Amino acid sequence: MEETNKIDPDYLKGFNDGYIIAQYEPELSEKLSKIEAVSPRILGMQQGREQFIKEQLKEKLPNWLKDKPTPDRTNNPSKDQNKQIDKE
Repeated sequence: MEETNKIDPDYLKGFNDGYIIAQYEPELSEKLSKIEAVSPRILGMQQGREQFIKEQLKEKLPNWLKDKPTPDRTNNPSKDQNKQIDKE
């Protein structure tokens, strides 16, 4: 069975380039992000820039927010589920 999670090499190169450009040339990165993507390389560059920005925003969070785990909804039944249980 062939693996379906293969990433296009052009997309991957663009993603890495976009990340690095966002890190060292933010003005150029912003201009590249406004291009209407038609190729996997440009799309990768835009998403690489987005990833860099997300990581930068996360670094600026206070420590008490950085370590906070996301809520696990599977262990906490919702109110609607409790109503269903009570009706039975």
